[in-house]
Amino acid sequence: MLEICDNHLSLYQLTLERGTALFKMNEQGKVSMPDADLMAEMYEGAVDMLHDAGFVRYEVSNFARNGAESKHNKSYWNGDQYIGVGPGAHGRFIPQNIDECDYRNVRTHKLNCLRPQREARIQTLEPNPWMWEVEHRGHGTRKRTPQSQEDILLELLMSGLRTQQGILESRWKEFAIRSSTLEDVFKESDVVKTLIKEGLLDMDNIGMRVSKRGTSVLDSILPELMNVLSSYYKQQ
Repeated sequence: MLEICDNHLSLYQLTLERGTALFKMNEQGKVSMPDADLMAEMYEGAVDMLHDAGFVRYEVSNFARNGAESKHNKSYWNGDQYIGVGPGAHGRFIPQNIDECDYRNVRTHKLNCLRPQREARIQTLEPNPWMWEVEHRGHGTRKRTPQSQEDILLELLMSGLRTQQGILESRWKEFAIRSSTLEDVFKESDVVKTLIKEGLLDMDNIGMRVSKRGTSVLDSILPELMNVLSSYYKQQ
């Protein structure tokens, strides 16, 4: 693989998906998956090989050398806005040039105009229904969900900590209420103190990031940090 790839590589472990031939073969005992410990050992071995070949692990599953990091994917991990187009596509953006007014004040009939709010949008999954909706309605958006500041920060937490740089304080402040900093939210948490003490998490005036050890157990760290963030918002 290293002989044919260029300067970027995404590395994921194989997962069995229900409905696939491989899933059925595994259920029938025709093939077997290695146990969790062996899979972890194999993945870490691959990570070491990529490191020796000059690749930097700039995100949990993405490696690059010679500065070939994916600008497209980094926009997701940094919480940027993006529009999803096509069957099953997801988007996160603030709609522009739309009527954000409503008439909820029935007694006075006064027009209430709302500030445009960032939305999570999902396109219709199946290609044929999506195409029909585009042709007859002008779009294939199946679901629109307004995002609160907590929603946006939770997504930034989940995606930002997957990256080598982690979450920058400057980026956090762009979304946080009342200019609350990462330290305001996390520094006094017993959970965070334990993670820092165990060498799994780092925090300073630049931002917050997981360590190399923390990267390996990120899936178990994230739910704890998300609970800390949600608890902080409940107190506001």
